[in-house]
Amino acid sequence: FTFHVSPSIKNNLSTQRIMKELSLSLLVVFVAALIYYASAWGASAALHCILLLACSLITTFVCESIFAKIMKKDVKTFLKSSFGWVTAIILTLMVPVNMSCYAVIIATVFAIVLAKLLFGGFGQNIFNPAAVGRAVILQAFTGVSVGLISQATPTTVIASTYHWLPSNATVLDSFLSQYGGFAGLALGTYPGSIGETFSILILIIGVVLALRQIIDWRVPVVYLGTIFVALITGIDSYHGIPAVIWYPLLHLLTGGVIFGAVFMLTDPVTSPTSASGRVVFAMGAAILTTLVRLKANLPEGCLYSILLMNMNVGI
Repeated sequence: FTFHVSPSIKNNLSTQRIMKELSLSLLVVFVAALIYYASAWGASAALHCILLLACSLITTFVCESIFAKIMKKDVKTFLKSSFGWVTAIILTLMVPVNMSCYAVIIATVFAIVLAKLLFGGFGQNIFNPAAVGRAVILQAFTGVSVGLISQATPTTVIASTYHWLPSNATVLDSFLSQYGGFAGLALGTYPGSIGETFSILILIIGVVLALRQIIDWRVPVVYLGTIFVALITGIDSYHGIPAVIWYPLLHLLTGGVIFGAVFMLTDPVTSPTSASGRVVFAMGAAILTTLVRLKANLPEGCLYSILLMNMNVGI
């Protein structure tokens, strides 16, 4: 018998095709980030984004090449089937443009070596490697900055200043004015994590990937839908828009929930294989995201909800 580790997909899709189209989709988001940062903050910001990606990619290939040598495998064949570049791209898109190169290098080592290779490589890892790398940056390099951009992200401001609950329309106007209103939040025309801010673009890409069966549409739909429903509240309306619409929408457009829904929760290795399992997986992640945001002393809940739900996939 020929044995293949996960992901095991019962259709005409190959793992190579899935990873190729996913890589192209991620690069579209990265190019959008380069265009925005170059136009809004200058060429130095865009060049730093490219440098961060290069650092992560080089670190990934070095770590995986050493592992292949140790395991006495052909390096070229191993690199082609390990898809480490996908982890590198996702990790780069998750970090702020102000992040230093050495922090990204260390985070990539943790993501590739500890979260992936020590479990046996692609298809056998329990945790999403990019999420592990981002968690390392959050815990060890939060204060590290190269000083390119000084503006605080919407997630940080709304969590620390307003505790995720702007009390009235005036307060909400004051918050939104810093980022171009709801339209600015949706388009991603504000500094933040390199690739997480472009909500509309990511949703469009998600629809395309779902139609091409690269990702399971149930995961992002259930995840984002559960967050929306969980945050329906009876607070004041905003310029005629009921709170049952604007408040959940505010949560969806800030932070990395849309990016996580499309590119991370849908990971075929660390998510359940059955449709019903993926629904439960996405719903659990949504509930944890909401709880972390509203009850924990953390500005963002998506990352930790993914890692916590990864632990429950094999149960």
